Amino acid sequence: MDKSKPQYANQEQVYDKLGHDVLENAIEGYNACIFAYGQTGSGKSYSMMGGSGEPGLIPRLCTKLFDRVGDIAVEKNGITIKTEVSYMEIYNEKVRDLLGGHSQLKVREHKVLGPYVEGLSKLIVKSFNDINV
Repeated sequence: MDKSKPQYANQEQVYDKLGHDVLENAIEGYNACIFAYGQTGSGKSYSMMGGSGEPGLIPRLCTKLFDRVGDIAVEKNGITIKTEVSYMEIYNEKVRDLLGGHSQLKVREHKVLGPYVEGLSKLIVKSFNDINV
């Protein structure tokens, strides 16, 4: 990773370009998904999770999400907001649940709701610490 190259983007720039809109849609009540695709060693894990004191897209997004959820609860006089999280990996056409340890899951399509992963764990979380274990 050469920071002097014009195509280099630091973690903050990645969040500003991608994460901000995902966060705004999630706050509006829409499902949010972040998908990283590329060959081995291309920087997907680094972009998503970060490293050495520079948090990636997911930690930045989650921190800001729960900050906003807390602000909304205060502004709206104790409104309850439910946040569910799933985390999966697709590698060599195999779907693996990174929260529940299940592997060989199937991608299905619901007529109304669209694509989903059958059997994928959904955890209800109240803070970034619930995710950052």
